[in-house]
Amino acid sequence: MSLRNFIRCAAGAAFALVLTLPTQAHAVDPSRHALDRDRIVPQPYDPLLPGSGAGTYGNPGSFDPFAPVGGTGSTLPLSQQEQMRLNPQLNLSPNPSIPAAEAPRWRLGVYSMDTGTGVQVVRVTPGSPAHAAGIEPDDMIITVAGYQVGLIENNRREMGQAFNDYASPEGHVNLLVQDRRTRNLTNVYVRLESRMERIEGTVTFREDVRLPRNAEIKIELYETIRQGVTYPIVSKTVTNWQRQPIPFVLDYDPSLVDPRREYSIQATIVADNRTYYQTRNAYRVITAGYPRVVDLSLYSTSNSLQGGLASNRDEQLEQIMAWYREYLNRDIRASERQVYSSSIDRGQSMDEIRAQVLGLPEFYVRSGEGDEAYIRRLYEVVLNRQPTQQEVTAWLRQLQAQNGIRVNLAREFLTAVSSPR
Repeated sequence: MSLRNFIRCAAGAAFALVLTLPTQAHAVDPSRHALDRDRIVPQPYDPLLPGSGAGTYGNPGSFDPFAPVGGTGSTLPLSQQEQMRLNPQLNLSPNPSIPAAEAPRWRLGVYSMDTGTGVQVVRVTPGSPAHAAGIEPDDMIITVAGYQVGLIENNRREMGQAFNDYASPEGHVNLLVQDRRTRNLTNVYVRLESRMERIEGTVTFREDVRLPRNAEIKIELYETIRQGVTYPIVSKTVTNWQRQPIPFVLDYDPSLVDPRREYSIQATIVADNRTYYQTRNAYRVITAGYPRVVDLSLYSTSNSLQGGLASNRDEQLEQIMAWYREYLNRDIRASERQVYSSSIDRGQSMDEIRAQVLGLPEFYVRSGEGDEAYIRRLYEVVLNRQPTQQEVTAWLRQLQAQNGIRVNLAREFLTAVSSPR
């Protein structure tokens, strides 16, 4: 090879080396490159900037304890599977034994930033548990109940998850805090504020069937999407009860509740994949003025399947109780239950009792204290639709013909809507 050709080849190789250097440098530590996306870059909190201060659940820079979990625009930490998909060179081995992170159940009341030392407080919400405990901006939360939080070897250990894991059922937890002024470490005992709201009540059932020792009561909160379509939001299992009535408490995240929708509670008693008892009616709760305290009555499924062995009187009383919850937004009183029990014993029909409930002054008042509003409410609860103006006018005339006696109108209305057409 001539000297000129040798120099030309050497220059070409050097030029190619220069072109490839940035790519090779970028790939020197692919593990670090992929994990750097989860490093926290300090950013000032701007209340007018969407997502600012949302931290783990929004803008990666600070943690907003009041921000909703998930939802549009939320950003959760990258899972190992996601990191492997974005950068196959990581060669991470997902551990299926590690459970998914729970939604935060407790609120300290700080905006914060994860660091390699701990969780740095950016802002304290007035009136919050952090404010009451004397925690200030720039203080550093090192541990929660003795467990370190923040960024540890490029992994984020969430303070909210630590609260879930280590706070007492009442929200008590101990924090190790580094004071921003003196840099001294101090144990700070706080009682966290719950993010959750609760439904409570009791479960009762007539012990027609002997239950296995491993029987469990499953209580579920459902959201109604449309007529006949529901899905469960949260559930609670009760075991090892001693006597009836059996108390229960069901905690739920209020951010999951849409005030425009309907919510209800149902319960079953199950063992070995078999259902022994269940509620026959959904118990409305939370929205539209319905309570958060419910007393659930369960009935034997074996009796139902055998066609009528269960007490017909009990079933009728359960139906009347369901009408009270649906029409009046409350549970039936003991005195009212006794009256209807006597009516059933005298042979009064369920249609007649339903007309009596729909004719109550309480139902009239809840409808809007007007005859037209009352008729519209009848259509809504009985037929699940709004009437036309022509229908309203016709029933207003009929109410006038009944001398304004609403029980008579309700009786006639139920007869008309149940007649073949």
